[in-house]
Amino acid sequence: MLSKAKGAPPDSDHSATGPVTSSEDKAKARKWFVRARELGDKRQFEYAIEYYVNGLEFWPDAVEDACKPLHGCAVARRQTGGKKPGLKDTMRRSVTDKDAKKALMNAAWLFGHDPDNLQYIEGFARNASKLGATASAKWAAGVCLKGLETNPKASSKQFQGLVELLEEIGDHAAADGNGALGTEVFQMAVDTLSLWQRRLPRDRQPEERMKNLSTKLTILKGKYKDSGSFRDSIVDREEQEELHDRHRSVQADERVDELIVKAEEEYRTNPNDGRALNTLIELLTRREHEPSEAKAIGILVEEFKRTGEYGRKQLADDIRMKQLNRAVRLVGKSGDAEAVKEHQLAALRFEMGVFKERLERYPTDNRVKFEYAVRLFRAGRFDDAIPLFQTARVDPKNKTACALYLGRCFYRKAYHSQAISTLAAEVERYEVKDDDLAKSMLYWLGRSHEDAQDVAAARNTYGRILQLDYNFKDVRERLDRIPG
Repeated sequence: MLSKAKGAPPDSDHSATGPVTSSEDKAKARKWFVRARELGDKRQFEYAIEYYVNGLEFWPDAVEDACKPLHGCAVARRQTGGKKPGLKDTMRRSVTDKDAKKALMNAAWLFGHDPDNLQYIEGFARNASKLGATASAKWAAGVCLKGLETNPKASSKQFQGLVELLEEIGDHAAADGNGALGTEVFQMAVDTLSLWQRRLPRDRQPEERMKNLSTKLTILKGKYKDSGSFRDSIVDREEQEELHDRHRSVQADERVDELIVKAEEEYRTNPNDGRALNTLIELLTRREHEPSEAKAIGILVEEFKRTGEYGRKQLADDIRMKQLNRAVRLVGKSGDAEAVKEHQLAALRFEMGVFKERLERYPTDNRVKFEYAVRLFRAGRFDDAIPLFQTARVDPKNKTACALYLGRCFYRKAYHSQAISTLAAEVERYEVKDDDLAKSMLYWLGRSHEDAQDVAAARNTYGRILQLDYNFKDVRERLDRIPG
């Protein structure tokens, strides 16, 4: 139970019902919200947040009356130096409490005291969904999506969690017969998948989920429009076809051009709508068509200049890096080794500049350190790469890769003892014993033993690789050359 804020209304008995809010409970909630607004106007943000949270306990679906102004208070409080929740606060206010109403209030309070923490607003959305407060859940999920759009470090897990949450909210809305809300939420899920694809192109999950969600959205839109006129149904079918085409991976160039024209019109009409921009960029970069990609880069650079949002420039740089690496692959088919080398150097120079700039922007981001260090390694700048790999390996995602690169840096510097120590320790720690990463670590460990003239250790290490992959690199030739 929440503690009552100072000066609570006399009839504020905390006996809120479930997701269906009675007129009486709405009236009680509004008393809290009115007082909250007064306190917010007086810049008494701590009290204002308490009042909004207490009112939400009566009316969890009060988006306009509580959720949005609560967010405004939270941001204002942060800007005036308000402290984030401490460890005791987070322990006392669990967002995963078995009581969904209590967990929702806890999430609202924590979000009010730290609006930049996506875990709190996601907790709010999840618990609102459990309670059937789908309007609040949709609003909170929208805040999450905006957070991911502006967060260059957003992970696959965060994207996946938001997509699953949005699908759950959309399913609830559809089950309740609220086709309009369900359609909006499924569209948000599709937008999230599109953003996920652009940010983390190596992930296959977005592509796999897109078909299912697009189908759900199409079906729900069809049902939602069933009661309309014949003309409405024709219009709706056209919209469904457009949605389907927008997310197909292969389609006629003419159709893509039509979609681009429409997306450009939507973007020009709503230049501050991030979704309109994202849709346009996704369409422009879908076909690996250089002029369209150049156009996308130009739009993103102008957006960066206009808004100062660095994520726009990051996306422009990502597109350019893909272009340069694609050029390397295409030239590689010609068999012209010199041309390949020139293109590789051009790509490497550009990437080094990109990740150096990103590291200056985000000096504590270990994933950016890793990416920059990889480029430094490729450029032969081992003394610059080593410290970055050493600090970046605290990130569990890149820990083993960092160890491999560190070992290779030490090897290239002829620091064989350090290379052996680094690689041997990681080989033993690494749980997967037969993947390419494990075999690569063993390979460079063997090379280090060989160059250190430890014949027995080199033979033993190369032998371990042969047991896993008989044709791995030049291991057989190296083992045959080593005296028995």
